[in-house]
Amino acid sequence: MLPGLCLADSGKKDNGEAPMLPEVVVTAARSEQRIERAPAHVTVITREDIENSNAATIPDLLRYEAGITVRDPLSNGKTAQVDLRGFGETGPYNTLVLIDGRRVNGIDLSGVDWTQIPVDQIEKIEIVRGTGSVLYGDNAVGGVINIITKIPSERLQTRAELSIGSYNFRGGTASVGGGSKDVTGLLSVSFQNTDGYRQNNEFNAIDFGGKIAYDLSDSFNLNFSGSFHADKYGLPGPLTAAELAADRRQSRDPLDHGKDRDAYLKAGLDWEIGGAGNLVSDFSYRSRSSDAFFPDPTGVFPQATSYYTVSWGITPRYVWSADLFERRNTLIAGVDLYWSDQDIDTYGGFFIPETTPTGRSDVSRNTAGVYFNNELSVKDNIILSLGARYETARYELNQSDLTGVLAPLNEETTKNEPAYNVGLTFLYNEKSSVFVRANRSFRFPLTDEVAYVDWSTFTIRANLELQPQTGYHYETGIKHYFTKEIMGNLTLFRAEIENELFYNPSPVFRNENHPETLHQGLEIGCRANLLKNLVVYGNYTYENATFEKEPYKGNDIPAVPNHKANLGFSIRDFTTSGMTLIADYNYVGSSHAISDQANNFDKLKAYHTIDAKLSYQWKTLKAFIGVNNITDQRYAGYAVMDTFLTEPNYFPAPERNWVAGVQYIY
Repeated sequence: MLPGLCLADSGKKDNGEAPMLPEVVVTAARSEQRIERAPAHVTVITREDIENSNAATIPDLLRYEAGITVRDPLSNGKTAQVDLRGFGETGPYNTLVLIDGRRVNGIDLSGVDWTQIPVDQIEKIEIVRGTGSVLYGDNAVGGVINIITKIPSERLQTRAELSIGSYNFRGGTASVGGGSKDVTGLLSVSFQNTDGYRQNNEFNAIDFGGKIAYDLSDSFNLNFSGSFHADKYGLPGPLTAAELAADRRQSRDPLDHGKDRDAYLKAGLDWEIGGAGNLVSDFSYRSRSSDAFFPDPTGVFPQATSYYTVSWGITPRYVWSADLFERRNTLIAGVDLYWSDQDIDTYGGFFIPETTPTGRSDVSRNTAGVYFNNELSVKDNIILSLGARYETARYELNQSDLTGVLAPLNEETTKNEPAYNVGLTFLYNEKSSVFVRANRSFRFPLTDEVAYVDWSTFTIRANLELQPQTGYHYETGIKHYFTKEIMGNLTLFRAEIENELFYNPSPVFRNENHPETLHQGLEIGCRANLLKNLVVYGNYTYENATFEKEPYKGNDIPAVPNHKANLGFSIRDFTTSGMTLIADYNYVGSSHAISDQANNFDKLKAYHTIDAKLSYQWKTLKAFIGVNNITDQRYAGYAVMDTFLTEPNYFPAPERNWVAGVQYIY
């Protein structure tokens, strides 16, 4: 449903005009840059792509992208795992996610909450494949996904939408924006309620968001943004193969549930210092509370957990664009400072009621990184990129067991890592280019990867021997226009990872470093405007991720499919003026269940889906209906081994489902 996303650009026009590249992207260089100059495989999901899709969540948009695997256990985006370049279970921690340049990855294993920004608030999504450790630091191993929210304008803009769908889905959005020459603003609100595909799979959410842009002068601009998200959801849990065959919509855990509150504020400035460059800085604050409840009707092991996390960020940077030795040059240098503190309270336990406090933790991780990146036009059509970063992460871990069974933990530790990159881009015509680059990446351990329970001594320990993950990445690619109407791309990549961080379920039940892994593959995309109103597009990804040293030497890394493909089309003025039809075929290959590093069990079966959407636009009104999984495939896109590695457990995906609605835009 997303024409053009297989390509180095997705700046499609469905009106029959020649495809055009987006003028600039900001994520690849952390400042404005023409997309064809970036030494990386970059795609952009535009606002038009989002409007044309069936997507209810951001992961729904990303699953059609080359190089991205989406695993969604709850089928509502809440706990979806988005994996760039084949890292499997740890994909969410090796993919950096930004919202308007603000880091949203957590300091723990909870991952990204993809529902914190509703789809209707998004202007576009920029995706940079391959490590971005120099510009962004921790987490940016497989790539960077930057979600850019809508930008207010002077013109009065209003929007409203109501939709209904399968599983008693109801949703609605409303927004208003406008302003003057100097001050513009945008406010939005949305809600979503659904019973979900399975028993105990309900999801209810409400969101508020806003943004203000203030131009104090031609050279000094301020911007302010913020949002609030609240939700409640069921946790249906996994099913064994036998349970899946008996009733795929049942829940093994019909009482488990959770709720979250997530709010952020961000202020930014952009100061053009005469002819001496720009000073850009963002200041951000985020608070997040998360509660999960696991009542056990038998009373043997009821549990509840409460998390409260506060994060602050300051990211000043200096951008200088000017001629150097009569050659075009852009230098960016900056500092990234983040402070995160998390309080965790646990309740219940072995024959202990879930209302009784049993544990308390206060953990923090503070990071500081300094970096630079320089792009020099060696010739008008040859761009050399060089950059480096040094980052440090400091952990403070304080945990106590209120039952007195486990000895407490009180530890501090510091990790440091460098990163660097070199890239070369050759523009051999107006839009076509070829690039090559080499990078060093790193990922620091998460707080709950560092701390663990040593049951042999009944002690909470700090896993101080756990090392940061590092990697050497090599990549080359071409973006080529055969004609104004036909274009494509090819990217080859290889990542040699050392000390890759994995959870080892047996026999230690803790996170460890695997000495060496290899991630390599290719991404191919194509797009053609065959007729005035017909666009055909497709992509294919091959990934091979393997353990290169014992104890799992030669084995596949779990949850990484070797093959993934997308093929689709878009027709405007389908049968009548104002009618648009979009359809997508998506294929995801087989892969081993998470935690099956030994590859002892059969792979999770490959699956494919066909999705389509038909919409009709009349003046300011638009009506639509979309159907997902048209062929009613029964599959599970996510599987994980049970605690003792005796069998895989599955999270079934929805069968055929639909959504329909009406939209007003002025």
